[in-house]
Parts: sequence; C-alpha cells; structure tokens
Amino acid sequence: MRVVLALLALAGCAELGVVGDGTSISVGRPSRGYLLDGKRLPDTGEGYTTREQWRARGNRYGTDELLDLITAVGRRLSAHTKGPRLVVADLSSNGGGEARRWHRSHQSGRDVDLIYFMRDAQGKPMEADAMRVFDALGRARDGSGITVDVPRTWALVKELVTAPEATVQWVFMYEPIAAKVLDYARSAGEPEKVIARARLAMKQPGDSAPHNDHLHIRVYCSARDRAFGCVDFGPRELLAERERDQAIDGDYPTQVARLVADAATAGVTEGVVAEAPTQAPGGTAATSVATAMTAPRDLTSLGRLLRMPLRRWR
Repeated sequence: MRVVLALLALAGCAELGVVGDGTSISVGRPSRGYLLDGKRLPDTGEGYTTREQWRARGNRYGTDELLDLITAVGRRLSAHTKGPRLVVADLSSNGGGEARRWHRSHQSGRDVDLIYFMRDAQGKPMEADAMRVFDALGRARDGSGITVDVPRTWALVKELVTAPEATVQWVFMYEPIAAKVLDYARSAGEPEKVIARARLAMKQPGDSAPHNDHLHIRVYCSARDRAFGCVDFGPRELLAERERDQAIDGDYPTQVARLVADAATAGVTEGVVAEAPTQAPGGTAATSVATAMTAPRDLTSLGRLLRMPLRRWR
C-alpha cells in the first residue's frame, strides 16, 4: 500500500497530503493548477514593497522558489542601484486555483506581476505608485510626464534572468519597451550571453493584455515540483541552459551521489519508486547509480526525499 501511495504522489496526487514537511508544491499549469503549502510574501522587504490595492486582493502567495527570487532580487537591486524600491503586485491566492477575476494565469504559485521602474516628469527616479499604461516611447499615456526608467528596468530584467534562486521562463512585457531595454543593455556593454537570455525570456503575449503597464514574471517548475504534477507550458530553452551549465560546472554527479545517500538515510526498504538518472542534463557523464531510489518507511519521508535534494538541481 505504501508503494502505491508513493507512486500516486509521483503522479501528481499531492492533494492526498503525502507531503507534510512544509515545502511548497506547485501543481498543474499556471492557468489550470493550484498551490499547496504556498508561502505569503511579506508586504514590504529589503528593496521591495507593494501597494494597498494589491495587498487588499490577498494574492500574495507563491512557491518557495518564487518568494526566494523576489526577495533576493529586491535585495540585490537595492544594493546595486539604490533609489526607489521594486513594487510587487499580484502573485497567487492562498491555495492558488481560480484567479479569473484578475488573471487568466497566476493559479499555481509561479507567477508574479512587477511594476515598471519609473521616472517623474523631471526625469528623476520615483517609486511606482500604481500601474501606469505606457506608449511605445515609454511615456505614460495619462499625461503625467512619467516615463519608464529604462536603466533600472534593465537592471531588474538582468537580475531575474541570471538569478540562482529560480529559473525564469518568461518576462512578459510590451515589446516596444522590451526593445528599448535591450538597446540600453547593448549600449551599456552588457554581456551578450545575458542579453541573449533576456531576449529569449522577454515576450509580449499574443493572447492577453500587451503588458504595457507591468511586467509578468513566470518561473519554471522546480525539479521536485515536476515530480508532483507541476507542468511547464511553452519553450524550455532557458531551463535546459541552466541545467546544462550546472552539469558543466561538475555539480550534477555530486548531487546524484548525495541523493542516493539521502535515500539511505531516509530509510529505504521496499518497492521501487524512481531511478536516479545516470547522466546529467545536456549529456555530461555523471556518477553511475546502480541502485534505484525506493519507498521510505513513511510518506512524509518520501516528501523530504523527493523534494529537498532535488532543490539543489534547479
């Protein structure tokens, strides 16, 4: 029976309560999913804040990885650029699921809306007080004289696509603004690899709002969440690149060996559940693993086994 329940957990039946260690689980797609044990983002932290309109909605929940990303990016931006804080709008609701009152997605804890950095009518950096709709030149359409702060917006995008906390799949934004941001990056002599990565991530959606008033960030499923039914929708080039880089760094064999050691510590006794891969993503040879992971004595241990070691693989 324990083996059957373990297999159900691997198939994505997280709602059975098989994981009780407190780590988050993103299940399904962003537009058709839900969130278990999601964490609430504090309204204000180092380098970031929110506004009352988003605080009142209650969509402040995300996966562990997403919250790690937001808080770390806010902290690094604060240290590097000084000045206005990053303003964070909606994440997902507590538990995720249906969010169509405001969003088509934001259901599985892997989406967050961020407000463009802005400059006032005198050209001075200002902290965004609301979403403002910008035209193709980056000027607010409300006649306020406010413009997109292109250098700070590039700093934000750069931090997002290079962050170690999570792998960003999409930075949805208005294409004319994206082009201005990338032009700035090139003129500033930013590394071509980072610019190319940003270009892959930055996209104006064709089936929703143009995102000329905010950036919509989506992170890939973590490796452990994929084991519980998390589904990435769309291209996976940036995830493959991250996994390839990790393999080239020589980290993958170490993680496989550690996973097997953790399995033994967890009390492996019966029933094959999954097999640790013998080759790193991207084709790099890794330590051979002859023994498959097997079901631990209890399902809480299964959750820890599947989720904690794999966190280091993203």
